Amino acid sequence: MEVEFGILERKELKEAVAFSLRAYEDYAYFVNFFPDVKERLRVLWAVMYRAWLTTFKKARFLVAKVDGKMVGLAVLEPPHFKRPSVLQFLIHGWLQVYWGVNVRRMNNWIAMDEAAGKPCHDYQKSSPDIWYMSSLTVDPAFQGKGVGTKLVAFTEYYVRERSADQLILFTNSEKNLAFYKNRGFEVFHECEIAHDGKIMGSWSVKKKV
Repeated sequence: MEVEFGILERKELKEAVAFSLRAYEDYAYFVNFFPDVKERLRVLWAVMYRAWLTTFKKARFLVAKVDGKMVGLAVLEPPHFKRPSVLQFLIHGWLQVYWGVNVRRMNNWIAMDEAAGKPCHDYQKSSPDIWYMSSLTVDPAFQGKGVGTKLVAFTEYYVRERSADQLILFTNSEKNLAFYKNRGFEVFHECEIAHDGKIMGSWSVKKKV
């Protein structure tokens, strides 16, 4: 299967969110906070679309396509990435993430998301040559077919060409952790995240590129 790589165009953003939603629909990162499926799907769509829309000019969006169909996405934050301001999030419709969603659960999820990403954000500040991959997604219909491996390899090539020394990310899935370890990543921070009696692991990993 031939996989083509490129840069996401703004007009393709909703398509990227659509297949990413399918990939994360049953992910504990969201399920533990939003057990109701309808609410969870609203949250997934709103969070991904609004966050990516807000950071579109600041982050790097790499896509994998098969026969012209988007099947994979990697979102990268370069060194010295500056998080958008509250105003910028509001301008891009961030308040819509609360529509039809329990406000307490939404706030708890946002707090958890910030805490889960903190080890990577802190580590990135230790060197000017570290890139952070905030998301790596493969359409479920194309998982297990080598797309993820090829997308990681392309991502490493992309950041290496831009003088990167390391690539970092975090995952909350043991299956995904094994995937990254098999591709040369090593854990530099791990913890557990508890919510409503449910516990999931969180592993921050790095790799020299």
